Amino acid sequence: MQITIIGAGKVGKEIATRLLQEGHDLIIIDKDETRLQKIEEDYDCLCIRGSGSAAKTLSSKVIASSDLLIAVTNSDEVNMIACMTAKRIGIPRAIARVRDPDYSKDLIISKEDLGVDLIINPDYSAAMEINRLLTLALPVNMEPFAQGRVQMVDIVVDEKMTIFSHQRLMDMDIPRSLLIVAISRNGDMLIPGGSDVVLPGDIIYLLGHSDVVNKFCTKVKKNKQKVQSVMILGGGRIGFYLAEKLCSKGMKVKVIERDKKKSRELAEELPGALILCADGSDMELLKREGIKDIDGFVTVTGLDEENLLLGLLAKQMGAKRVIAKVSRPGYAPLVEQLGVDSAISPRLITAGEILRFIKGGRLLSLYLLLNEKAEVMELIVQPGSKLSGRPLHKSGLPSGTIIGAIMRKNKVIIPQGDDVIKDLDRIVVFALGHNVHIVESLCGLGGS
Repeated sequence: MQITIIGAGKVGKEIATRLLQEGHDLIIIDKDETRLQKIEEDYDCLCIRGSGSAAKTLSSKVIASSDLLIAVTNSDEVNMIACMTAKRIGIPRAIARVRDPDYSKDLIISKEDLGVDLIINPDYSAAMEINRLLTLALPVNMEPFAQGRVQMVDIVVDEKMTIFSHQRLMDMDIPRSLLIVAISRNGDMLIPGGSDVVLPGDIIYLLGHSDVVNKFCTKVKKNKQKVQSVMILGGGRIGFYLAEKLCSKGMKVKVIERDKKKSRELAEELPGALILCADGSDMELLKREGIKDIDGFVTVTGLDEENLLLGLLAKQMGAKRVIAKVSRPGYAPLVEQLGVDSAISPRLITAGEILRFIKGGRLLSLYLLLNEKAEVMELIVQPGSKLSGRPLHKSGLPSGTIIGAIMRKNKVIIPQGDDVIKDLDRIVVFALGHNVHIVESLCGLGGS
């Protein structure tokens, strides 16, 4: 497939990296010549310097023959105009990143009229993911698959968890319908075998039947107190969307934003929240505002370092659950080591949404781990694919890959080596990053 990406920023580069891995032909357009030079050095694609909203740029023969246009510049207006122009010159599908709250609310209704097939709002998606993490019943991160029938959780192992700590997988007393699909250790990801030993400090990823996962996690972790109060550091778009959502649920919300103009705007738009125009790194301020009694502390400033360090500070001062926005994958090990409960990346959320759209209905869900070393996919096995009709131990899946669950009609199977994959099975696969395109190919998804 030939795909044109407008915008060579962080999101554009993330999308380009993943699409090139799958064998797509890419054209990247950006006004910044320095950015394009860097792209040309690192990527095998055609780079064009120009305005993504200009008809002259888009109507060139090479761009007009694209199958898909993705507009992810920092300007909502440029992205929308680019998509409208793309449709007029015959590009079949178009995706626009639209982040302004007013635009995104209106465009939910009118995107078809504008010629936009998919509107992605990474800030809104990130806010909804934080909202979900804050309201989980257990203090572990859970990701649903197979229409909620299958759950994946990650658990930080400590010395007190004798069921895991210093145990080989084959010796663990866990239900048969649960699989440890991966272990994260010091930022490295391992797909374990039966003889691998879990160590204190490891993060283990468990996948299985939702009810079994919930019961098991309840034994390992105490139920979390319901979140009633949240402090948000950063009054940008993510902070706004999150505060709006939490206020609608009747929660007590405080937003700390150092910019006076932005604070006034937030006070007008969020009458249900308390807006504090202050420096969120001020320890005395945090103490005065009751950080030790806060149920949830969320850091969504524009700086990863600030988000992580202030998240750590809040945790030490008594905040019960801390969530940080982190854009750089290299910081993933720090998230584990600093004790931040959860981290979210709007860039990875955006990439996941676009990849699901490109794959159509065959890639049902995609969860990109923060360190970008692994992905969890829910796929439909296509009729006649290489995986179909074979037992797992003869499936040809590369090492570093594990099928954690099969959903066949209404039945969920946690597979063993002799289980056979059938046409149209929904499978949940945990794979190290370099194996993702191989798994998709075996399932019959190809590069389209």
